[in-house]
Amino acid sequence: MVQYKQQKRDPFAFSLIAQMVLDEALHNYYKAYYEREIDNALDQKDKDRFMKLTAEYKAFLG
Repeated sequence: MVQYKQQKRDPFAFSLIAQMVLDEALHNYYKAYYEREIDNALDQKDKDRFMKLTAEYKAFLG
């Protein structure tokens, strides 16, 4: 019978990868949210909302 070596699995590595995937998903979600809301503010000619959202978007992008 052939025995397979048990691979050591590093829970820290899995946790790190999961966090990276989550961070990327959240980043993409909020980027799309700001872009959509900024477009809506432009369509509605809502200058105050546009200015608020663009300031938040710039801070978000860092």
